[in-house]
Amino acid sequence: MVTAPAESDLRRGNYSLADIISIDDLQNLQDSFAKANRVASTIINLDGSPITSFSNYSAVCALVRQTEKGNANCARSGRILGELSLQGQQPACHFCHSIGFMDAAAPIVIDGVHLANWLIGQNCIGTVDAERVAAYAEEIGANKRQLLAAFDSMEKISEKEFRDKLDFLWLMANQISNQAYQHLRYQTMLVSLEQSKEELTVYKDKLEELVNQRTAELEKAIEKIQQISITDALTGCFNRGGINSNLPREIKRARRYNNPLSILLFDLDHFKKINDTYGHQSGDTVLQQVVATIQPLVRDGVDWLARYGGEEFLLVMPLTSRAEGRFVAERLRQAIADISLACVEEQVSITASFGITGIDSWEGIDTISHETLLQSADNYLYRAKKGGRNQVVSGPLVINSQD
Repeated sequence: MVTAPAESDLRRGNYSLADIISIDDLQNLQDSFAKANRVASTIINLDGSPITSFSNYSAVCALVRQTEKGNANCARSGRILGELSLQGQQPACHFCHSIGFMDAAAPIVIDGVHLANWLIGQNCIGTVDAERVAAYAEEIGANKRQLLAAFDSMEKISEKEFRDKLDFLWLMANQISNQAYQHLRYQTMLVSLEQSKEELTVYKDKLEELVNQRTAELEKAIEKIQQISITDALTGCFNRGGINSNLPREIKRARRYNNPLSILLFDLDHFKKINDTYGHQSGDTVLQQVVATIQPLVRDGVDWLARYGGEEFLLVMPLTSRAEGRFVAERLRQAIADISLACVEEQVSITASFGITGIDSWEGIDTISHETLLQSADNYLYRAKKGGRNQVVSGPLVINSQD
């Protein structure tokens, strides 16, 4: 339970993270974040001492910390990372001074006061390989066989994915902390008001209004965080999380009312050449322009677009037969082919290949998974690319036996 500090302490910044939010609540939030994002996590004070217990720590780091030298290296690395975060007042990354995995710290700053650092790491291994693991085992006196087995079985993520998770953590930590701080301020105000029955009567209505306002702001912040988790940061359309969340609902709705449903996957042809020739910034501009071109051509509030991965996109079209979906795809294919962009003072044109599938009638179909629907569309996309690209290939849904 959080005990409100004196109002004078709040004004002077004399409070800790434990004054702002319950450590048990913070631990539950950290555990859930670590599990959902497949990273190790902990929250530490500015001096490096732990506030929460470790969440989702890898077997590799657990074995390293069992040795005296390995544990000392890990502690030193954590202090250095905290100092980087403290100096910059913003998220910091570095390769740890222990085995060499990438670690990061998101500072928790409330009303200009740096209270703590939220650390994540261990699954972004960078250049660490089996040779490095074996050498480090000898260096710190760990069991080489156990350490290599743990490294071989651990789940690994890319640096980009790791940095995306850090950005999300930075937003989430500060949104929640600041909202909790605002709530604490009003708790403090309530304590002061309770000292005088007369003052409590005067401020009761106003306080209730303010609490409701802050509650609404917190709900809005949480909704924004949830939206960020299913949105592609570059293009603004849904990401894989958005697909996994929304596509199963579209399938259930279509089956319930026996409505047609079509989906198309399309892939920008030879997109790697754009990145290699003009740079990734130009490639990002192309992806953004493709989305901006397509959005006005689909039904607002009915159809929805998602970035399936890299330069591959998904368009979901409820209440649309496969024949109608093919017509839409041809229109989109032509619109993309008409795009002309200036990349490093050169005009660049692009094309795309499309694969379409869907369900015109649900008769005889009890259920279908969204993975099967995507796989079927991907098969037709493969045919389009194999057949020469810049074309549309459609066909009926192929239902796997798993469904």
